[in-house]
Amino acid sequence: MLLDIGVTSGMQLKQILGLTELAQNLGLSNVWIGEDITAPHDVFTVASIILLKSSTVNVGIGITSPLIRNISTVARASVSLTEIGGDRRFRLGLGIGGLQDLTRLGIVVKNPESLMRNAATLLRIIWKGETLSFKNGDFVVENYYTRYGLGYYIPIFFGVRGPKLLKLAGEIADGVILSGPKTYLKKAITIVKESIKKSPQPTRNFRLVVWVPTILTETHRDLNLVKQTVAFVLADTPRKVLEMAQLNFDENEKIKRIYHRFGIAKASELVTEDLIEEVAIHGNSKQMCEAFESLEKLGVQEVVFGPPYGANSQSALTKLAHAWRRPS
Repeated sequence: MLLDIGVTSGMQLKQILGLTELAQNLGLSNVWIGEDITAPHDVFTVASIILLKSSTVNVGIGITSPLIRNISTVARASVSLTEIGGDRRFRLGLGIGGLQDLTRLGIVVKNPESLMRNAATLLRIIWKGETLSFKNGDFVVENYYTRYGLGYYIPIFFGVRGPKLLKLAGEIADGVILSGPKTYLKKAITIVKESIKKSPQPTRNFRLVVWVPTILTETHRDLNLVKQTVAFVLADTPRKVLEMAQLNFDENEKIKRIYHRFGIAKASELVTEDLIEEVAIHGNSKQMCEAFESLEKLGVQEVVFGPPYGANSQSALTKLAHAWRRPS
């Protein structure tokens, strides 16, 4: 299993580049960029800068939503990043998007399975250089073509949560980025694996990636950071995921209400030790590596570290990477 690093487009560019350079120097292979649609940085631009500044790391967007970007724009940006990186260093993550972000934008998702299937299909047609005409409730593309034959195959990872979308990921995607409580993850991985077996290409190089709250904790103040992170994550967790994780919906709704009314610090006071254990991976570097290894036993091939990393992001990354090193 590989240890990856996660950043977001909401972080300062200087911090992003500092962490990705450190990750490369420490021997990490993959960087994932979460899209913060309220931040000034464009996630595709951030990805291009990382690819230009680095020479070996793979860069993935995890995720962008076809609900907020024109499908041809996603296709063209992905091709540009593939050309910049070369040798399949770029990976595209697609998903519906966060509940809070979609609500804030007034976007209602009617048929997420159809949306994701069509998005992946249309992107692959465009990347082949074929002329495309398609029209339904989600996408309208009239006689679109790239004017030059592309012939690219760009890996598509689904960042999805519900059972139907997890099945779809196993059927048509090149990988899946999973996030959620640990009980949920076990069920989600089983769903994806069963779907892969039934897919048209069951032997393809499918990648299972887990990206959950991961914080290196060394002091009591670090534990406060864990609680705040868990409260933030739970405030944006869909009910279906809570049900699969067997978490109390009413308790979670209370955390969400307090978070929106009084802020993250107040909401974190409601986060119990059981919730921390279920939602986050934390501890010293050895304890975190042991937690990661338990995911490897489930078939996970990549685990993403951070953000928020810990009290000091570069120190936390360095300590964890050194603890993670294995005999070649």
